[in-house]
Amino acid sequence: MPNWIEFRLGCQGLIRLALFDRNFPGYFDRSTRGALRSFGLFLPLLPMVLLQVWLGAVPPPPSLLLFLAAKSVASAYNWILFPFLILTAARILDRENEAPGAIAIYNWANVLWLVLQTPLTFAVVVGIPADIVQLVWIALLIASLVIEGFMFTVVLRLAPWHAAALVVLDFLLTALLIWPMGDWLGGVTVG
Repeated sequence: MPNWIEFRLGCQGLIRLALFDRNFPGYFDRSTRGALRSFGLFLPLLPMVLLQVWLGAVPPPPSLLLFLAAKSVASAYNWILFPFLILTAARILDRENEAPGAIAIYNWANVLWLVLQTPLTFAVVVGIPADIVQLVWIALLIASLVIEGFMFTVVLRLAPWHAAALVVLDFLLTALLIWPMGDWLGGVTVG
């Protein structure tokens, strides 16, 4: 689990990442230990993730407890599976030394995405029209994919198309496998 100083520096690095400042990696511990500690962010972020998926569940799940347990499992898979793919890609692309840093910053990026998505979740709850929220959500998704690609380009020193391939793989893995698995395990019928 990152300590307070590491958390403060990580948040500063996330702001720089979101502003496309190429100096953002200097704010993160990119060692193997730093990568391992970054997985400690999962537990403090999980309640907020579960709150978001619960508030966004339409239709309501048949069993809230089963639904939240299933989404917890899906969220854990989301945190574990793609970092393994980063390791594999780093080996293939001869960037093994940069892999721990990429994993650490990728995990830290979850803080950024959660902070950006939370207002949208509450916008739906307070009754802002779904079309407006959906439009903002799509813009946020596109921005997050571009930021993630920039992150891989800088941290792994990749050509833009290699970074784009990683981003697409991450998106497809999450959208087509991990979250639908969570819905299925939670008893939600995916239409």
